[in-house]
Amino acid sequence: MTAVTVRFLGGLREDFGSSPRTITLPEEATLDDLEPRLREMGIDLDSREIIVTLNDRGLRQWPAERRLVAGDVVTVFPNIAGG
Repeated sequence: MTAVTVRFLGGLREDFGSSPRTITLPEEATLDDLEPRLREMGIDLDSREIIVTLNDRGLRQWPAERRLVAGDVVTVFPNIAGG
């Protein structure tokens, strides 16, 4: 099994809690396998109001077939615009 950590930052900590969560997936799991699990947690991957990264790189920047490995970290945080 592969354990992926999911962290929430900013105001999302109020909605999802301040403690990281762990998603356990089969050994050969890919990003395609991870996305439905994130949606089950209530994370809207299509929302423009949040940013989701995997190891500090935008989730959509990785190929969908990228295999997950132990120690991968998903971070979810509000999309904040400034001027």
